[in-house]
Amino acid sequence: AKGMWMGGNVPLGYDVRERKLILNETEAETVRMIFHRYAELGSVRLLGRELDRHGVVSKRREGARGVLAGGNRFSRGALYTLLQNPIYRGEIRHQGKVYPGQHEAIIDAELWQLVQEKLAGNRQARTLGETAEAPSLLAGLIVDGVGQRMTPTHAAKKGGRRYRYYVSTQLVSGPRSDHAKGWRIPAGDIEVLVLDRLRAFFASGRDLCEALSRFDLDASAVRSAMMKASQLVEGWASLSPIKLRELVRAVVETITVDDAKVVASLKPRELATILLGEKCDLPEARQPGAIELRIDAKLRRVAKGIRLVVGGGVAEKPDAQMVALLRDAHATREALLSGRDETIDAMSQRLGISRDILSAQMRLTYLAPDIVRALVLGRPAEGLTPAGLLALCKDLPHDWQLQHAVLGLETR
Repeated sequence: AKGMWMGGNVPLGYDVRERKLILNETEAETVRMIFHRYAELGSVRLLGRELDRHGVVSKRREGARGVLAGGNRFSRGALYTLLQNPIYRGEIRHQGKVYPGQHEAIIDAELWQLVQEKLAGNRQARTLGETAEAPSLLAGLIVDGVGQRMTPTHAAKKGGRRYRYYVSTQLVSGPRSDHAKGWRIPAGDIEVLVLDRLRAFFASGRDLCEALSRFDLDASAVRSAMMKASQLVEGWASLSPIKLRELVRAVVETITVDDAKVVASLKPRELATILLGEKCDLPEARQPGAIELRIDAKLRRVAKGIRLVVGGGVAEKPDAQMVALLRDAHATREALLSGRDETIDAMSQRLGISRDILSAQMRLTYLAPDIVRALVLGRPAEGLTPAGLLALCKDLPHDWQLQHAVLGLETR
């Protein structure tokens, strides 16, 4: 009796017959997709956004009086519950204990274990303040031009939107004075600058060779490091905020913000260890000191406040949701054109995503290049959200000029 279904809301992936859970294969595919995507993304927040974009909703149920319920977007709480529900492992929880169930499992042991480990790791990261909606990537690393630590802070503006900043210690905890000196920098601006410069460093064979020349490495080790750097750059866009933070904290010693520049100081030994692996027996560096990556940037007052200006233009922050939507669209196109003989209807059934959404995603991949750039850099038409863009793309023309008119975009 302890392994029997005891009633209540029937979980996604199953139906009930004669008080037993019976596999609903269509819904079970959706459950497997949710587990696999969480294992890849490592973030319930990102998973929820992706499911929203694809129109994936909770189980639809018919109540005793014939009233339909369910079919709602997945809240973060609902996703946490789903990902930790032992029913999907073929077990039943009863009075705080878990017993072998009398139903078929949907998730295999390996995937279940991987997901539970990621959930546990993220719980620990939240305790350390590392998984906020926008984690402070440079906390503990960034200083101003006179060596003051810069503390991550935020301000809530009209409409409930939060804005993040890095602020010099004297402006945060020093005596209130009109003569207090320091910097107050938009967090998104400086984080984008540092990440872009770091990525460019890993992508530059010349810069990497110069950095690695501090160590007496043979040609094979250098080639191995270059290959690892190339793989890192290739997967850069898919790195989660937690992975990016781990990378930055591993290789960056300090970020110094001065009047006309930002300097990222890298730790040579730690950098070489990441590229060559911890088992590599690194010799002592022939040249002491940090590797300095310079970014020419100034703080200027623009229409919407203080911004970091690079090469005459304001640092632009990529729109993560638009980037993810476009990435998913190209993945859909690649899957359909890969020669696996899978129709759009078959893919719709496999992923639990409507045919209309998949068709709209395909059209997204034919957007004009300047429109793609505007969307990625956070310059869409006013009020245009990823969901709104997907809806408009259901009837998107192939002509690039007509696309501008349909989407109401002014590109530059």
